[in-house]
Amino acid sequence: MRPVLFPGRLGVSTSPFPFTSRVKSTALWSLGRGCRGHSNSASAYGAQQLPFAGKTIMVTGATKGIGKAIARRFAGLGGRLVLVGRDGEGLRGVLEGMGDGEGDRKGDGDGVGHEILVGDVGDLEGFWRGKVAKLGAGVAGEEGKEKHPKPQIDILVNAAGITHSSPLLTTSPELIESVLRTNLQGTIWGCKVVSRMMVRRREGCIINVSSLLGMKGGRGSAAYAASKAGVLGLTRALAAELGPSGIRVNAIVPGYIETDMTKAMPTAARTEALNAIPLSRFGNIKEIADAAVFLATNRYANNCVLNLDGGLSAV
Repeated sequence: MRPVLFPGRLGVSTSPFPFTSRVKSTALWSLGRGCRGHSNSASAYGAQQLPFAGKTIMVTGATKGIGKAIARRFAGLGGRLVLVGRDGEGLRGVLEGMGDGEGDRKGDGDGVGHEILVGDVGDLEGFWRGKVAKLGAGVAGEEGKEKHPKPQIDILVNAAGITHSSPLLTTSPELIESVLRTNLQGTIWGCKVVSRMMVRRREGCIINVSSLLGMKGGRGSAAYAASKAGVLGLTRALAAELGPSGIRVNAIVPGYIETDMTKAMPTAARTEALNAIPLSRFGNIKEIADAAVFLATNRYANNCVLNLDGGLSAV
């Protein structure tokens, strides 16, 4: 792991004071121009060209929290989003927040707009093979000819996840299976199905969202920690397997991030966590989204695991 690479690339100062998340997007674009289809030359872009224009990004767990923030960030940088989640109404709300609220799909002249897919990421046959694998199929035109091929997935962000807090001895088998199914199996199935599309084109980018608990563990999080540790193992294995096909596989490892879950923490637990973090604060979802953009744009990032924990993993 190279802990100084990401902060250095963002131009973070050596000041001991916590930095904000308001990093100019141009600083991120300068790292590289997306997956292999992007040019590294600034002259290749018009004044208004955005780094993910013409790219399709699938984000699982896009209804709220980290997944939602990542989706909105990519959309703001020109990407076409495929939002995945179990709550259709919630996904439509995210879609509306991106200025695309006319149903599941809104054309933009080329018949391509943001899209939602409602389903369970832990369901290989029904969701991944039944819905996602069809995204790359062409739309039939006259005389059986392919009229408008649907966009392939250029970037996959596996952010879907569920958590729990209870000792293993008192955690029900059903809850354990549910956590592993969504967090680990869902990520495996997503990588398996979408990377097959990418291999055909010999380009692509996969970003898996893990957790600091997957590296350090923690009381009351056995199944969750195990599932997120598995995501890191998967990431490293696929970086080696898929790299020769032009597909980069990386991971983000968030620590304590300001979400609905952390807001509900008891005051004593929150204070204890803040005291343990060298930066003395929780991260925010925009900082996680910035990391996703970095991993999507830096063309040499493969098997890169970014710890975003305020230094907690160092103590």
